[in-house]
Amino acid sequence: MSIKYLDRMFQPRSVAVIGASDKPHRIGTRVLANLLQAHAAQGGSGRAIWPLNPRHQSLQGLPCYARVAALPAAPELAILCTPPATIPNLIAELGARGTRAAIVMTAGLEQIQSGGRNLQQAMLAAAKRHQVRILGPGSVGLQTPALGLNASFTHIPATPGKLAFVAQSGALGTAMLDWASLHGIGFSRFLTMGETADVDFGDLLDYLAADSATEAILLCIEQVCCARKFMSAGRLAARGKPGIVLKVGRDAQPGADLVFDAAIRRAGMLRVNSIEDLFDAVETLARQRPQRGERLAVLSNGVGLGLIAADALAAGGAQLAPLSAESQLLLKRTCAQPTNPVALLADVPVAHYQAAVEALLHETNADALLFLHAPTAMVDSQQIATAIAPLLRGANKNVLSCWLGGSAVAAARQVFAEAGLPTYDTPEKAVHGFLQIAQYRRNQDLLMEVPAQLPATSAPERAAAQALVAAAEASGHSSLADADLRSLLAAYGIALATPQQAALAGTTLAAARIEISTDAVFGPVLYFGQGGLAAEVAADRAAGLPPLNMVLARDMVSRTRVARLLQQAQTAADADALCRTLVQVADMVADLPQLAALDLNPLLVLGGSVVALGASLMLGPARSHRAMAIRPYPQELEQELEWGGGRILLRPIRPEDAPQHQIFFAALDPDDVRLRFFTAMRELPPGQLARLTQIDYDRAMAFIATRTGANGAPETLGVVRAIADADNQAAEFAIIIRSDLKGQGLGYILFQKLVDYFRSHGTAQIVGDALAENLGVQKLVRHFGGSVLPHPETGLVRLQLPLR
Repeated sequence: MSIKYLDRMFQPRSVAVIGASDKPHRIGTRVLANLLQAHAAQGGSGRAIWPLNPRHQSLQGLPCYARVAALPAAPELAILCTPPATIPNLIAELGARGTRAAIVMTAGLEQIQSGGRNLQQAMLAAAKRHQVRILGPGSVGLQTPALGLNASFTHIPATPGKLAFVAQSGALGTAMLDWASLHGIGFSRFLTMGETADVDFGDLLDYLAADSATEAILLCIEQVCCARKFMSAGRLAARGKPGIVLKVGRDAQPGADLVFDAAIRRAGMLRVNSIEDLFDAVETLARQRPQRGERLAVLSNGVGLGLIAADALAAGGAQLAPLSAESQLLLKRTCAQPTNPVALLADVPVAHYQAAVEALLHETNADALLFLHAPTAMVDSQQIATAIAPLLRGANKNVLSCWLGGSAVAAARQVFAEAGLPTYDTPEKAVHGFLQIAQYRRNQDLLMEVPAQLPATSAPERAAAQALVAAAEASGHSSLADADLRSLLAAYGIALATPQQAALAGTTLAAARIEISTDAVFGPVLYFGQGGLAAEVAADRAAGLPPLNMVLARDMVSRTRVARLLQQAQTAADADALCRTLVQVADMVADLPQLAALDLNPLLVLGGSVVALGASLMLGPARSHRAMAIRPYPQELEQELEWGGGRILLRPIRPEDAPQHQIFFAALDPDDVRLRFFTAMRELPPGQLARLTQIDYDRAMAFIATRTGANGAPETLGVVRAIADADNQAAEFAIIIRSDLKGQGLGYILFQKLVDYFRSHGTAQIVGDALAENLGVQKLVRHFGGSVLPHPETGLVRLQLPLR
């Protein structure tokens, strides 16, 4: 992943149009015109524009250059609109001159062979040699409206806004611009990627996540080319701003759409199903407030409107909020039937609307409020809007609205729009907005929720399992003998049913199925759903990407219809056992790269334990360590050593470490906390605790020193962490040791572990900021050969340790 030189692509000080023209309908003609028009609209200063075409002395009032070498300087951005055969040499010339960003609008380079390789390969070789970043081939281009940059050949200019839009398809991007123009929607960045030979979704997510001009990221995806990079960048971006995804084109591979849905959910983004939903989601998420649950109160001025909303809510799997006795008493003064949906009579005065709104905003059983209104002759819509807008704007819960109609409610809509209240055309769209908030909240919770610690008895016997697979490989077998399969499953806490247990299969409803297969894009995938004979008929299953924890496993189970049957038939212990089995199967995927497929069907939950009535397994060639879309816990980095008169374990942090990490934080002296976090903190907020313990091992690492405490539970003694930038040039570090253990060398041990790790990954340097009074960390960095650079005006020092 890399964002290197992408700033020159989005905000260049000079642009060369190679293949500029004066002929109508030529791409080079349109690109040059767009650049000049956008530049003039912003005042016409601050950016050089250089057309290049050997057949012209000037174009559109600008001097025209015959070749790259003749340009006044190296353009920060080059736009190529020339025939395919010219592209590789042009990239080489530009790179040698000093250009580091290019948009290749020419398409079809993969289809043309030259010298034993296709033109795209030759282009990429030249780009790599000179570190040129390429958008395309086949890109329609990009726009940064606020900077007056329209480096595209679309006929529709984007207007400034806070949304970043990224699509692969040029046609879809142009259509989106047309739609957005009609609806008054602006953009911070707008681009189409084309064939993603170099710059892809992962790179752009990394760039846009740090882009202060962007508040939300919209993606129209045809296919993901590098799942690991996409998931890593997507999860990082989603922690800071909403990411909304429209998948274009269904994949013919069985289950592929389920897998894509699981990936977007795991990344903490929201998937939508249409262009209209894409922008509705922006309207909704940009104005959302924190929401606890999914119970909706509905207030309308007609019974029919409320019923339409209730039907849409039921279809989406959410529920109407039950009203408390207190709310019902208050509502009796404003309406005949104080039940949810609440319907006001057509002729009630404005004061009744105010009273009903206040009652429902204070209803503790309702997580959000939907206000519906159709115009009537008795009460003016604008008066109603003016009266209730201040109440809704100040609400501590999400409020959605629908002013149904046209000109009669236009003024009321304007009142709500000026108050920053989301408004929709129909009750169904308003309910859909509520469902989007609910789904987005669930996806964000998956990013942030702390999973339960698995019991020590659940730890897999990896060495035994790997030996069984190795023996099968050595014998040339793609499966295991029954006894070996039983032993392999047992190594992960999964039992095959005895004949006596199998006889119970017909007496229990808890028949589920777990499968492992391989997706062409996202690699190994787990499926959970209905088991037994009904499995093929029910088509009821959810997909999940390994690795899993208990939070993710419960989410998988909850997304199936069979979950309701399981809830009726199981105890809490049974449900935990089933989720634990999913986690253990995911561990098996991470540990055994030769595992190509596994089918456990059906699974029976008996007395708090899970047994498989049937099992089949298939082995294949060992997959690459990067085949999994999400890097699993790096078991190989665990290290035991002697310290302080006993043995400690240095290992990467895990999400399940959150409880002991909170205890570790509580044991720190307040001054140590201030030196580490630059502020006084009494405890770690849940969000920050999740960020510290749920790290992306692909771009960050945190090592903890842990040992078994006096009470037999593990305790954290110290932690060192660093996050590498997208170009792997620098990793920002922090370190803290339990206050009662300082001065015993543990910090040096942990920091050495961190240095060795990032050096092995080719990171250029470890850096960090510290308070000038924090002499301990300065001494630590100097001990390893690093430097300390003061910043007197900030009270901080900059710590630097070169690794290469």
